[in-house]
Amino acid sequence: MNINTTAIRSGYDGKKCFVHARFCEAPGFLIATAQHLDVTGCDMFDGIYSSKSYDGGKAWTEFAPEPGLAAIHNKEYTVVGCDGTPMYHKKTGKVIITGSMAEYDKNGKRPAVRVRSTWYSVYDEEKGCFSKIKFIKMPETVTDSGNGCGQSWELPSGELLIPIYMKKSSGRYSSVVMRCSFDGENIELVEMGNELALDIARGAYEPSIFYHKGTYYLTMRNDECALWSKSSDGLNYKEMHFWSWDDGSILQSYNTQQHFMTVGDELYLVYTRRGANNDHVFRHRAPLFAAKVNEKTQLVRDSEIIVAPERGARLGNFCAYTMNDGRGAVMAAEWMQPIGCEKYGSDNSIFLSFIGK
Repeated sequence: MNINTTAIRSGYDGKKCFVHARFCEAPGFLIATAQHLDVTGCDMFDGIYSSKSYDGGKAWTEFAPEPGLAAIHNKEYTVVGCDGTPMYHKKTGKVIITGSMAEYDKNGKRPAVRVRSTWYSVYDEEKGCFSKIKFIKMPETVTDSGNGCGQSWELPSGELLIPIYMKKSSGRYSSVVMRCSFDGENIELVEMGNELALDIARGAYEPSIFYHKGTYYLTMRNDECALWSKSSDGLNYKEMHFWSWDDGSILQSYNTQQHFMTVGDELYLVYTRRGANNDHVFRHRAPLFAAKVNEKTQLVRDSEIIVAPERGARLGNFCAYTMNDGRGAVMAAEWMQPIGCEKYGSDNSIFLSFIGK
């Protein structure tokens, strides 16, 4: 397997770092998004920046602020669009970015009770920028939900399958997929599938969806494990299972995301795990691994590869992607927390890896 990894930017001032680095491929260019994090706090995000490549990912423009995706301030609170994941919508020829909202009080701190919602924005190629943030209108019964770092999927009709997680009265999260319409400007909810809930820690959350060979796959985060489920229609899912190896042992991944890509005709899961001489990394969130998913929805141990390096910083909030030429791709930013992780060599590089034969 050929893996080509480069740092498309690097540099760290000890105060803020780029996180949530993700990209997608559109006709004629690639577009990446990322946002700043204040390393003195927990999940203290600022507005979203973007960068473009016109040569297939070799050279990139400097990351520049997106005015439409800037933090929204008023006297009582600040709202920031975070966890953004861009995707190219074939039916309309538009790039969309979706994510979850973060709120901060007038002192710049996270409130004790956080209420999430799913935001989106559409890239205007003529103007060279994203539109002002909009929100997907949810049923009145859904008051705290978001598309946090999740891969979405475009149906042949042009409708979108957008996975979200919702907080329940128990305080735990459940995952669900929404079917939404998109007319080139607005995303509207059409229907929601069944909820997937787990009575362990914070539940099942930060889901990503992927379609491969007639089956929809959903992968979800839990504080203690990594989970998957399958569906024939993309909305209604069967029971959840732990991600495991082809020998039956459980994948030692926990409290972070997983995402999908294909390499050629094969489905791969991208993930982090224990047991890689990485006890010094926060929640073992580096390096990033990828492994082939077999017909039993198990990971093939002999296929495991490293797709982004470990240099002390976590890489957990990353992007997995399938290029039009059949290669897989991974983008991840070195998240410079806890303070001091740079002693292992990290410098807030944003890595881009292309994986293919």
